[in-house]
Amino acid sequence: MQRSIIIGRPTITFDTIDSTNDYAISLVSNSNPNEGTVIWAQYQSKGRGQIGSNWSADPGVSLLMSVILKPRFLMAYQQFTLNILASLAVRSALASYDIDTHIKWPNDIYIDRKKICGILIQNVLQGKGIKNAILGIGLNVNQDHFDLPLPNPTSMRMVSGTVFDIADVKSTVCIHLQEYYHRLMEDGFELLKEEYVELLYLKDEVSEYEIDEEVVKGKILGITDIGKLQLEMDGGLRKFNFRELKYLHK
Repeated sequence: MQRSIIIGRPTITFDTIDSTNDYAISLVSNSNPNEGTVIWAQYQSKGRGQIGSNWSADPGVSLLMSVILKPRFLMAYQQFTLNILASLAVRSALASYDIDTHIKWPNDIYIDRKKICGILIQNVLQGKGIKNAILGIGLNVNQDHFDLPLPNPTSMRMVSGTVFDIADVKSTVCIHLQEYYHRLMEDGFELLKEEYVELLYLKDEVSEYEIDEEVVKGKILGITDIGKLQLEMDGGLRKFNFRELKYLHK
């Protein structure tokens, strides 16, 4: 990968949009945007999270952005690498504001037991490789409360007591995404995976999960190379895909 790639150059801005990810997917389907292009909106009316779940935010208080990457050095089976990349970058950006977080597998960012950021990765595959990747980020920045019946949200403002310039937060996230993208190319997958595993929410803690409508106790130990969660249960090790397991201690 060339160092000339700058994430956030260009940045396409909107006051209101249906979904930054949908716009980015349309862009790569109908044109050839620069790698690193960012779609940034003050409000999105049809934002969503993993597996089509709805994601909503009031206008002007969240960082709502999608990044277009062309990671053609990755094979299709390495798609989870991009979850690791985005999660580590957002966590690192928050750390630069003295906000300490963990990563709830596969790619939510948590402070203690509250969610501050959700990430949605959508890939366009070509043959056995990844042609384009869309990294969607929804980061709670300046909310001082939440009206919607969300289970456990928080924001940068609620944690720090500071009102942030969202444009500055966007630039910071872009800088850290670029740094981790370069690290992925230069250092490879394993070092990023090790860092990701050490930052996993509830790692090495016995906690309750729902599996096949049954409540069980287990301990998160790590992930496989393709992103399955490794859970120690009853002295054995089991592996789970997303949606096969539900956190009960959120």
